[in-house]
Amino acid sequence: MQFIQRGTAESWLPERLHDLIYRVGAQESDEGRARSSDYIFLWEDGGEIQACVLPDGENVYFSIKNGCEELFPSMLVFSEEKCRQLFAGAEDGSVKFWVAISDSFSFARRTLQESGYSEYTEKEYMNCIDPRSAAESGPLPEGFRLLYGEEYPDEAKKWSALRLGFHPDWEAPDYRAGMAPYHDRKRSSMSDSFECITVEENAPKEENNVCSYCYVYVDRASRSALIEPVSTREKYRRRGLGKAMLRGAVRRCAMLGIEKCYVDSFGWRKDFYAAAGFHIESSVTFWYKQLKSDFP
Repeated sequence: MQFIQRGTAESWLPERLHDLIYRVGAQESDEGRARSSDYIFLWEDGGEIQACVLPDGENVYFSIKNGCEELFPSMLVFSEEKCRQLFAGAEDGSVKFWVAISDSFSFARRTLQESGYSEYTEKEYMNCIDPRSAAESGPLPEGFRLLYGEEYPDEAKKWSALRLGFHPDWEAPDYRAGMAPYHDRKRSSMSDSFECITVEENAPKEENNVCSYCYVYVDRASRSALIEPVSTREKYRRRGLGKAMLRGAVRRCAMLGIEKCYVDSFGWRKDFYAAAGFHIESSVTFWYKQLKSDFP
């Protein structure tokens, strides 16, 4: 599933859909939440997909083909009714409903404003790099090493390091994350997908020596790749490990014949990806609205 809006990046990549169905879906199930992938809706005409509603657990995205912009108002109302279950409710039964709209969809702004939505201040960015022309990685700090997933067999340590990067307060020598999302991701049909990590070579054996982690979904058909998720544990940050890992991932993509590598960013992360050679190709604005409990 892939839509292209003139002048912008792909608004929804096949790799992103796989990540949603497998990794994110298993994580949502583990946490007792509704699976976002159960709330994907398609608009068709003559057997061809014209538009999609695509939730990702925190926001509802819209993908619309050129020439089908008139569908957006009805899609917005439809998503409010069908996807509100994905958002936590307040005591009065209302929910704060979030949608994510490509900034190329200029036609959507007026509809959102008239529907009572407010614009969030920060944006999401789609960052891109051509791996065939990417700069080589510099040397890692002494005592650290870059590896690909198959070179490091301890799956629990890799996955736990990823989770610790997002939750530094969980940091503990014996921390191990639940493995269902890790294993479920292997069901994806993108067989060339891979992991890239950095490790501390001389860490005590009983400790988790994985410093940073990323997963790369590779789609041969579109010659594109999505690097998601990307994480560096807090105690290993500001040493160049995350940047070196990204460049290692991009280098392998070049060897696989990939022409575009994508990664999403939010807030300060866009500067981190810029330092690794990525440029901003498109942006997304978030809009929110409080839906009342008596919403029809």
